[in-house]
Amino acid sequence: MCGIAGYSGPQIPGLMPAMLDRIRHRGPDDSGEYHNDKVQLGMVRLSIIDLAGGHQPITNEDESIWVVFNGEIFNYIELRAELDAKGHRFKTSSDTETIVHAYEEYGACFANKLNGMFTIALWDSRSETLHVYRDRYGVKPLFFSTKDGGLIFASEIKSLLVHPAINRDLDFEAFSHYLSLRNVPAPFTIFKDIRALRPGEMLTFQGPGTTKVLQWYQLPSQIRWTDSDENELVERIDDLLRDAVRLRLRSDVSYGAYLSGGIDSSSVVAITSEFSSTPVKTFTLAFADSPDHKRDAFFARQVAEQYATEHHECVMSASDLQNELPLVIRHLDQPFAGVISSFWLSRFMKQFVTVALSGDGADDMFGSYGHHRLVWPIAEMHRAYEKGEPPDKVDLSFFRGREEFVAKLAKYQPWEWRLAYAAYMEREKEQVLSASAREQLRPFSTTKFLREIYEQADPATDELNKMLQLDIKTLLPNEILYFNDMLSMAHSLEVRTPFLDYRLAELASSIPGSLKIRDGKLKYILRRVAERYVSKEILDRPKEGFVLPKNTWLRAGLSGMLDEVLAPDRLAQHGLFNNEYIARLKQEFLSGDDALTFKLWTLIVFQVWFEQQI
Repeated sequence: MCGIAGYSGPQIPGLMPAMLDRIRHRGPDDSGEYHNDKVQLGMVRLSIIDLAGGHQPITNEDESIWVVFNGEIFNYIELRAELDAKGHRFKTSSDTETIVHAYEEYGACFANKLNGMFTIALWDSRSETLHVYRDRYGVKPLFFSTKDGGLIFASEIKSLLVHPAINRDLDFEAFSHYLSLRNVPAPFTIFKDIRALRPGEMLTFQGPGTTKVLQWYQLPSQIRWTDSDENELVERIDDLLRDAVRLRLRSDVSYGAYLSGGIDSSSVVAITSEFSSTPVKTFTLAFADSPDHKRDAFFARQVAEQYATEHHECVMSASDLQNELPLVIRHLDQPFAGVISSFWLSRFMKQFVTVALSGDGADDMFGSYGHHRLVWPIAEMHRAYEKGEPPDKVDLSFFRGREEFVAKLAKYQPWEWRLAYAAYMEREKEQVLSASAREQLRPFSTTKFLREIYEQADPATDELNKMLQLDIKTLLPNEILYFNDMLSMAHSLEVRTPFLDYRLAELASSIPGSLKIRDGKLKYILRRVAERYVSKEILDRPKEGFVLPKNTWLRAGLSGMLDEVLAPDRLAQHGLFNNEYIARLKQEFLSGDDALTFKLWTLIVFQVWFEQQI
């Protein structure tokens, strides 16, 4: 695991060391640079594979190809054997060197041979072309700028901001999307000069003004299985998950696993325990003065006892959040109002391990979030409307007794009601913004942005899989994997996600939604697999999510934050918000309206970020 950076044109004295210094936390063990008169490459290294021989940049025999790389190639042993058989000769035992020879053998489409998480920058001096790749689902981030026709790129935005060509002008379209989604979705960033490479994209650069961005990978969306294939699918999912875990245990340093006590992380821990010759180190985040419904720590202890892991608990409090929120936001680079609790747990884990496995990706592939639960009830509501049947006769599954709520959202298209489970819908943005900001943001629509992505799904697929496809292209890379990477690498901890092995992800995308949420059971088909590893109590426990109890804390230990951060004089620094509307939100929240938690937290985070960065 590393951080990479680069820019086109002649070398600027002192610039590359400054760019690398900003991302030193990603790779404290080593660093390296490559320079010529056309392109400059650099990297900082967190040593995981081939500790002694994995120094980067890595080149081929005649030094015509140079690579810097962030991530891991999990099938590097198999790929190396394949390339050895074709006559390639290796100088190191690192996974990075397989990239060089795979490019030599297979050309620019070599990334299809990789099973891993990565961003890669590869300079081919023969064609004078720079190729930059991001992995299939966006586990690793890559940001770039084409300011003045050149190219600047890095693993984190803070590194690009060092370059003299980049300024900090706010991108108002990105800001509009942030208010709706609580994150800034690729290809946007909050800075007008900087873009994000989307998952499965590659960038090529051959000189000033020649940057092209192409899609090298697209997750298939065609359904290939039926309900009658359930038992065969259970076997296939189990086999692929086990192999994905096995590959992700390849490491020359210590490893462990996140453990929330849910079926995803618990299944990963169970399989890891089978492959590991020593007790697996497991880690759970608990909260001081935690509300009764937060029971992750309790269930995690059960799993840890079942598999005899070396279990550790990290306990954080409201004061930790208040004291270190500015530091967390500084690491995230952009306003981000999603999950941030991994910052504290990852820092705690780094005392014991350098690599950690997680259950991330399972919810997005198999269906588990709140808005996933709404898909079938809304679909049934629409069918009732079409047939002229009374809506109160519809089976609302998770939403029994909430007919009015479902009927209200059913009036919207899926890409519209999806925002009800984020922060601000379009009409609500109109209210929270000041008059001048409304004019600046009026041309931009998050619902249109989501619609264009939603409609890319196979028209023949079912409603749930269409929503999952939307999340895999938006929520997964821009929120789940974003905090996963940025807040773990803040402490030089590498996180590996077996559920995002591309073989398992492609299988999941071909399974009908009727096997993902069925009879009131989330991730139904995955539960069938998890039955082999966890107790019935774990299977039946309600989903909590890896989130802070912000609604409780904002009314108690953090109550002052609402008035301090969202004070009119501080908001006046940018004049983007309607102070009267925010005051009303605060009052309604303090009176008990938990539905406003995300809305207020979105504003708090933006304000802290703005004061830091702008």
